[in-house]
Amino acid sequence: MEAVASENIVKGLVEIVGQKYVRADDVIRWTYAIEDFAGTFFHPLSDKYGPPDIVVKPHSAEEVSKILKLANTHKIPIIARGGGSDMTGAATPLKKKGGIILDMTDMNRVLDFQEGLNAVRVQPGIRWGELHHELAKKGVTAGLQGPHGFLGATLGGGIGGNCFSINSPKYGWLNENILNLQVVLPNGDIIETGSLANTKVKDWYYRYCNGPDLVGIFLGAAGSFGVITEFTLRTYPIPEYSATLAYSFPDTDSEIKFVFKLEWYGYVTDLWGIAFFTLPDSLKRILAPLVGERDLAIFATEAYDKDIFKAQKKAIDKMAKEFNGIAIPVEGICRALGISIINQTEWMGGGIFGKVMGPNGSDTCSIAHLPQWQRVVGSALEIMKENEDALSGSIPLIGADHFFLFAQLLGRGGVANTFAMTPADFMDPENLKKAQDLYQAIVESYMDTGVTALYRIGKESQFLTKRFKPEYISFMKAIKKALDPNNIMNPGVHGLGLEEEE
Repeated sequence: MEAVASENIVKGLVEIVGQKYVRADDVIRWTYAIEDFAGTFFHPLSDKYGPPDIVVKPHSAEEVSKILKLANTHKIPIIARGGGSDMTGAATPLKKKGGIILDMTDMNRVLDFQEGLNAVRVQPGIRWGELHHELAKKGVTAGLQGPHGFLGATLGGGIGGNCFSINSPKYGWLNENILNLQVVLPNGDIIETGSLANTKVKDWYYRYCNGPDLVGIFLGAAGSFGVITEFTLRTYPIPEYSATLAYSFPDTDSEIKFVFKLEWYGYVTDLWGIAFFTLPDSLKRILAPLVGERDLAIFATEAYDKDIFKAQKKAIDKMAKEFNGIAIPVEGICRALGISIINQTEWMGGGIFGKVMGPNGSDTCSIAHLPQWQRVVGSALEIMKENEDALSGSIPLIGADHFFLFAQLLGRGGVANTFAMTPADFMDPENLKKAQDLYQAIVESYMDTGVTALYRIGKESQFLTKRFKPEYISFMKAIKKALDPNNIMNPGVHGLGLEEEE
């Protein structure tokens, strides 16, 4: 951005939000150029990404509207950003584009909760930890606990990235729980979706009642079609009874059949699965003496009634035995340590794995139909074993060298998130190049199975978009062009808005 233009835009932004909430100094700019994806996807910032030109913090939809109108006038990109725990590059400017970062974290209030509506209305900058705290005061829960390891993540970021959340097997994904949206369009118009599109409706939050489901256009769009400034999501009663259970199985096929049935019957709240064949030799040597060469399913189950809870646990045990499962007494250990698979400590979650993998940790994620999980993982594992010298992770405490881990996260509807953790040495250019090639090969292998889709997309969407049917791409581009003719909304995300560079 040219200096004179930048000065005029900064002046205009200051008039909208005040001097305190507009920053264009280098320290702030480069702070906002770094998010969690930088380690995950092996792209040094100097290669593809860069800092924004300006950072601004709005506090209302009206301020966002004025900012978008200003950006449209000057044709400067706008990127809405939440907590910065994104892993897709979605909230980082492209090097050649720059633009304005809208830091939404000051728009973090609970706006409305009324008994009987079974929904809460909030601003997008609210963090998962804040939401849990506020809802607990009212004796309800959002059901979902947030993305793995990140209670500091914002819900707005999760909506934009189609966040996979803890407790998804029971409650569905975050975006399946969204009812209404308030969105500022690129031209500055403020719209409401669902029931609130009706001028006579004030506080009834329902999504499917006005013809086309316009909510869905903005979910998972990473701000490419507009900026979400308010949204409503479902709430649930807090289950009174819960338990952490674990079973081992003689093979992956048995474990998957059990998990599939467990979720189908609605008995599981959250689950992690570990297939023995996917483990590095160092971990096999540790687990084999403890549970044998068997697959593991560790999960939480909940209920609202004591008798139903007891019956549910009995049914689960019967189901596990149907697939030759053996119960592992983890509940007593968890209780002694004061932890649970689904509480905020999240001992099985990404926060712990992130610490284990260290600053060089990275991972790939794909979504597949659970019965196909073994095929998807097996394909990626073959590639990884052929290129183990690209892995640099190690855990000296347990003697693990070239450490990697495949984890199975369960989602509602018999869906599994294939989560491959593959560390790399960022300080060794030769090793980093090998890790980049390995990452690409693994992702390509996911797609080549024909039964999986990528979970994290953002600006790292080239693996997916090149497989889109031409008609689908044309439809997305038509929506983008109609809503955002000046291409100011997060250009490059999902491969949109870069036609002039093709």
